Amino acid sequence: MSPSYDPGLRLFFVTARETCARFIRRPVPPNAALGDRTMGGTVQIITDPKSWGALRALDPVTGERNWEVRYDGPGWAGVLATAGGVVFSGDHEGNFFAVDSRSGKKLFEYQTGAPLYGPPTTYMLGGRQYVVMPSGTTLTAFALPKSN
Repeated sequence: MSPSYDPGLRLFFVTARETCARFIRRPVPPNAALGDRTMGGTVQIITDPKSWGALRALDPVTGERNWEVRYDGPGWAGVLATAGGVVFSGDHEGNFFAVDSRSGKKLFEYQTGAPLYGPPTTYMLGGRQYVVMPSGTTLTAFALPKSN
């Protein structure tokens, strides 16, 4: 998942996946040819402890955690930090959210209807800033409030 960095705050924002799995090696099939995709193993998900995810703000020099927004299920969404002090990300339940980059306080949340696998993106159009988030087969766009 794409992380993001705020040089003014010197914080690195990442999607964290706290999950466990057992990787089981499987022998290569005897009829496999050079270049065949054989998948040399399989994965068994471990359900105890329960998996979860979080958006984390880290000090990139020390690795110290500044704050964390925890959510159910390990997510796959990327992270976008803006110069305006807002971080955008989402969870695997389809919740797209905005967080204050200094405190980790959730400012906004929107249920998109599908898991979030991609990164949020921002762009300017006609003097207005937008944030878009891919969700399933949909691209959800939000216009940010105009600054004074």
